[in-house]
Amino acid sequence: MRKLFFLSMMMCCFFEAHAIDLNGKYLSQSGELLFRFTSDSLYISIAQSQRSISTFKLIKNKESDNSTTFDAFESYLENGRVTYRQVLIRVTKEKSKKYLLEYFGKDKDKEYNTSERYHIKPID
Repeated sequence: MRKLFFLSMMMCCFFEAHAIDLNGKYLSQSGELLFRFTSDSLYISIAQSQRSISTFKLIKNKESDNSTTFDAFESYLENGRVTYRQVLIRVTKEKSKKYLLEYFGKDKDKEYNTSERYHIKPID
């Protein structure tokens, strides 16, 4: 019984060690957008001016060796009232220090559902 418990604990540590760690700043492949991940939020801004575009509260939905999926919530003003939208954000590790960020959901500025993809890499 102890061996089984020890083995299960080692497997948990193994999976945790290979999980994607997203804390930090990431630049889009085009160099236009800056993505900053903290423990529970994602801040998106214009890279050159540091002007904020969006802020999302992240709740981890699913995690595997090379992919993490979040339920992401954004608050914004619409007709003077605070409104929330929910999107799905998935980050997939492609190569060493390169990721694919995708988000799916209804865009706050448009009347249709959208999906966008960004290739991002960490910056110092």
